[in-house]
Amino acid sequence: MRPINKNLFITNQTTYNPYGDAKDDLISALGNFCSYCEREGYSSALDVEHIDDKNNHPLQKFDWSNFLLACKNCNPIKGTTEIGTSLMPHINNTFVIFTYYESGFIAINTEITNSLNITDNAQKLLDLIGLDRVPGHPSLSNKDKRWQERKRVWELATEFLEEYKNGQSSLNAIIKLALAYGFWSIWMTVFNEYDTVKLELINSFKGTRKEYFID
Repeated sequence: MRPINKNLFITNQTTYNPYGDAKDDLISALGNFCSYCEREGYSSALDVEHIDDKNNHPLQKFDWSNFLLACKNCNPIKGTTEIGTSLMPHINNTFVIFTYYESGFIAINTEITNSLNITDNAQKLLDLIGLDRVPGHPSLSNKDKRWQERKRVWELATEFLEEYKNGQSSLNAIIKLALAYGFWSIWMTVFNEYDTVKLELINSFKGTRKEYFID
């Protein structure tokens, strides 16, 4: 999950009433991607998501500080659930806590989370948005295609990795594809051994929290 920083976008208002008016600024700040599953979406496919639920925290209903972007799967799954001690992409380095697989599956990277004593809070984030809902998961809905989309993007990224290694594809083409399809963490994982590509991914996706990756 891409760690993000809305504060890199400085022309936002502090409050938006109605809160839906914040969507364009959120997209300008973070790109047109779900802040949780990372899928790319047109404006109509993304919602202004309240970090602290607006019904339980009405005083934060219109606050920019309480907004992220969420897709039509992540937003209703999270619903009114309190985030509690869950790790969150606007606060923590949520890239290192998950491992992505070519099957579209996601698992907690216990090698990292155990060493940092944050495994329980990483699991809370996974549960919060149902990011591990794949075939065999009791809560997987037929309308939830996130795992399939991750699988397709992994296959695409792998195809272009081979082309890149053979000099048949350019860095610019890879970045354009990544921006068009989303799932930043998959591109970062597939191109793990290519620092030039990873650096360009970090710099090209709006609002990426660069300090976790660039000294």
